[in-house]
Amino acid sequence: MKFRKMLSCAMAAVMLSASCAMPVSASDDAALPVPGDTDCSGTVNIADAVMLARFCAEDAECGITAQGKRNADVNGDGDITAEDTAMLLNTLAGLSEMPAAEFRAKNLLDGVAAAEMPAAENTGKAFAAAQDLFAARLLRACAEAKPGENIMISPVSVALALSMTANGADGLTLSEMTDVLSCYQLVPPPSDGDAEEACPPEAQLYYYNECCYNWLHTQSDALKTANSVWYRQDGSEIDVPEAFLRTVKTYYDAEIYSSPLDDAAVQEINAWCSKKTDGMIPKIVDELNPNAVMLLLNALCFEADWSKPYGADFVREGKFTNADGSASTVEMMYGEENTYYDDGKATGFGKSYAGGQYSFVGVLPNEGVSMEDYLSALMLDDGLRKLLDSAKDTEVMAELPKFSFSYDETLNDMLMSLGMPTAFDSGSADFSRLSRASGCYISRVLHKTFIDLCENGTRAGAVTAVELTRKGLPVEMKRVCLDRPFVFMILDESNGGIPIFIGIVNSL
Repeated sequence: MKFRKMLSCAMAAVMLSASCAMPVSASDDAALPVPGDTDCSGTVNIADAVMLARFCAEDAECGITAQGKRNADVNGDGDITAEDTAMLLNTLAGLSEMPAAEFRAKNLLDGVAAAEMPAAENTGKAFAAAQDLFAARLLRACAEAKPGENIMISPVSVALALSMTANGADGLTLSEMTDVLSCYQLVPPPSDGDAEEACPPEAQLYYYNECCYNWLHTQSDALKTANSVWYRQDGSEIDVPEAFLRTVKTYYDAEIYSSPLDDAAVQEINAWCSKKTDGMIPKIVDELNPNAVMLLLNALCFEADWSKPYGADFVREGKFTNADGSASTVEMMYGEENTYYDDGKATGFGKSYAGGQYSFVGVLPNEGVSMEDYLSALMLDDGLRKLLDSAKDTEVMAELPKFSFSYDETLNDMLMSLGMPTAFDSGSADFSRLSRASGCYISRVLHKTFIDLCENGTRAGAVTAVELTRKGLPVEMKRVCLDRPFVFMILDESNGGIPIFIGIVNSL
């Protein structure tokens, strides 16, 4: 009876608390188990406390799994008791902190020093051009795979995961990967002779690494980034070339772990993803290929308020015409903005986030221009850069729907269509600079994103996993109303307008 009263009081405190849920508490070293995540949902909330209390009350129908039982031992004493429930409830109520999770994966970077690097500088137009082209091409490929659906990718996240992987590639595999990443954009064209001979893929990747380093180290607190590499543990420490370890640590600040890459490792990897995205991407993998030897991960977490939030008087009901012609009732946000885009095929507006480094861009194709045709235009002749360069300091009446959705895709086919098939070919891929084990190839490139855009600001997250397996003054007030399918972006303005996220809203 006493425990029931305590449980009732604690639950009431949690429900009255300003925050009743939180991301799973995983350490920087990717933990297993995840304390408190009793239902293994990737988020610790009141549902976990209820399940834990039912288990302690010997409720046979509580549905707790073996992994859930490991997570339920909140205080780590080896037993699941009412004390674990009380600790979890106190944590949810903000009265205490969750204990640190137990480490299991071994960090292979112990003893490997990063090379000294100069202070980071903004990346410049060349890197922005490379990212623009990659973003436009990948968005179009994803849209073709799922026509009419909502799409959101983080081209920067995919590029970081692939560029880490490319540092272990050689030969044709490396050449194709640097071409897809548009690394050649970073190299001035030769006055004469062959561009490939003037700057081979290895040199292009070196410049790309430097740009990635600069970009990662010039972000504000609104955008958090993390990289990690997971190697299969074969009874002893994997024989990983130190040159690769030093490169990913120096340029990408990557954490590298040796792990059995078994079912338990899946929990560790997902805990890492959840922590690095503040719970927005609770997991990236359901299972790993039995022959997987490596997983390279990038995670991005963006959270920022608008510089000018929408007040209650500027949010009202409106209509959104979906891609299939149907109409949805949505909440539209209205306001005057000061950046207007017009590339002749579409018009758009920009809205700044607090601090000024990042902005949201909404782009509406002109009447008579299909989304498919517009995406094709964006990837041809530097179309995305031309759109972004068309920005003018012009007052524009903007209308924007509130929206929230997640996106999940395996990017193999898209990346092969962009020009890097060899990396996915088990018989031809060359990753000899990444692992001394022969026969490695990319089996999957997994990508998940999430966005929640409302009157106060935006939360967005992304995780990319590369799995390697063996075998002027305004003349008039402009108006852009995003009341039908549109393209949107979140830009890093301080680095030339690099698209961190880019997507399509086809239906609401």
